[in-house]
Amino acid sequence: MPIYEYQCQDCGRVFSKLSRSVQRSDESSTIPCPECGSENTRRIVSNVAVLDGLGGLTPGERAAENKFYEKQAGILPKSKIDEFRKAKKGK
Repeated sequence: MPIYEYQCQDCGRVFSKLSRSVQRSDESSTIPCPECGSENTRRIVSNVAVLDGLGGLTPGERAAENKFYEKQAGILPKSKIDEFRKAKKGK
């Protein structure tokens, strides 16, 4: 079931809607805006997440994970650091 993004032409709000089936891009369907209730909405092109192939994380998620481990390394005892390293090598 795809998730489509819509933008309200009246208030500008962007929102997502889970669809039960794949809709053709030229089909016009009226989805009411959750902000103002207007049916003057249109489907827009969504952003796409690109995975790096290393555990299924996006580059931003990978950077956040590395930052987390670096922070933990600064406050954890050496035994815990060694556990993290073993777990990371096991991936």
